[in-house]
Amino acid sequence: MARFLLVTHIYPPAIDGGSRVIAKMGEYFRSQGHEIMVLTSDATSTDDFTHAYQRVNNPGLPVYTTFHRPLKLISKVLSKGPIFKIVPFFKFLFLCFKFKPDYIIAGPMPTTTILYARLIRLFTHSKLIINASFHPTDPEFHQPILINTLKSADFVWTLTDFETNYFHKNFGIPKSKLINIGNGIDSSLITKSPTIVKNKLLFIGSFSAHKGLETLFAAFKLLPKKYSLTIAGNPTLHKLNIPKNIKVLTNFKSKKLAHIIDQCSILISPSTQESFGLVLLEAMARGKPVIAANIPASAELVKKSKGGLLFEPGNPQDLAAKILKISLDRHGLSYAINHTWDKIGESLWQKISS
Repeated sequence: MARFLLVTHIYPPAIDGGSRVIAKMGEYFRSQGHEIMVLTSDATSTDDFTHAYQRVNNPGLPVYTTFHRPLKLISKVLSKGPIFKIVPFFKFLFLCFKFKPDYIIAGPMPTTTILYARLIRLFTHSKLIINASFHPTDPEFHQPILINTLKSADFVWTLTDFETNYFHKNFGIPKSKLINIGNGIDSSLITKSPTIVKNKLLFIGSFSAHKGLETLFAAFKLLPKKYSLTIAGNPTLHKLNIPKNIKVLTNFKSKKLAHIIDQCSILISPSTQESFGLVLLEAMARGKPVIAANIPASAELVKKSKGGLLFEPGNPQDLAAKILKISLDRHGLSYAINHTWDKIGESLWQKISS
């Protein structure tokens, strides 16, 4: 049996795609009898790192939020993410050295978490696996210290063929280090009898600027009145003007995810930046077709699964046309069945332990 240190910026019950990947691997390896230790913040989102917040019920460490401008300077020089308070962090390091992890799984970029992981690896001589959750169009991902840390990892867990080829071609990372196993879903999410619903649109995700909600709102205005739209997720510091005829669900628990998806006919992801598009796979697992912006990661998933349609990013007219055109066939379900977390975890273990 092995010891795993998981390093990520937030941790469940806080919700974030990149951190959820790390947490799910922790659940899998614990179920297989491995030992798990977690380094994370006690924050609910990345917005909390420079703003006052209430702690969530997780094993995380407190972060500095009082020095707003210095933290922004640090984020420009290093990367954004948690800056842990000194005393709790050094106490954690002492416990970590006693734990002696065999493997460190860290991510996502562009956060300080992979820098912490690199520091700990220096002293523990653990094998470092980084899940970058890479957005090539976001300049923050290309900071030299982050790329250098990515290159220094023993393994890089990639989510798509696009990401794998990008790292190899642009950063010179050998393909022997790149583990392309994608993302997963809970097996309990897979349905045997999808619910039939018509004319109900759904978005799930944070309300961040890059999620493209303004494009979705504009497209919704172009549709016949028989359509309804629900957006489910967590507000961020991004100021979003939500029309009154749109239903908003916030702070829902993960166990409600299947029910929320079941109430829609189509899931829409208008995001202009995605490393994978996990919510697309989750919708497919419930037998729902998807429509996504035609960006590399989302496009690869939609084309491989044959689970939906793509539209031109930022183009509400094209999105509205695809909503009217899409078939409610459930081609994505058979694809989702083969991408559960236990299968992802098994593949990762085979790669790093061989």
